[in-house]
Amino acid sequence: MLRLFVQTMPDLAPTLRHVLGDVIERIVPSYPVMDADTQRTVHADVTRYVASQIAGMPGFLRLPYFLALFGFNWLSVLRNGRPFRSLPVDRQASYLALWNDAPIGPMRDFVKLIRSSALLVYFDHPLVMRQLEAERRLPVPSRDAANG
Repeated sequence: MLRLFVQTMPDLAPTLRHVLGDVIERIVPSYPVMDADTQRTVHADVTRYVASQIAGMPGFLRLPYFLALFGFNWLSVLRNGRPFRSLPVDRQASYLALWNDAPIGPMRDFVKLIRSSALLVYFDHPLVMRQLEAERRLPVPSRDAANG
């Protein structure tokens, strides 16, 4: 029965997708600077991609990541009195750092999978690449002008 469930597991449930989106939002850098609409578009695209990577895993890996997302969200209640999704941004970042630096390998691996996939897609996103290219073309002030 469990084998059938794992083989036919759907994409991430909306709640887990929101948890994943919040994690990704804490992971991706604020560089390059983009307007709010562009940031939302890039963030949604990165979240969609990482969710598809987790959903595309073989069942024996996908189920633990679903459970990890669920546990990550709800274990925050023990430490913060609220699920991860209900925390303010600074407390979300602190809780994510706790998992990232945890002595328990699966906790670190959970963050590592999301971070590595998210950063790869983020810096490869056409809107991010376009902004990086635009910033590269800006004239760099000379050292003398800066001290001037």
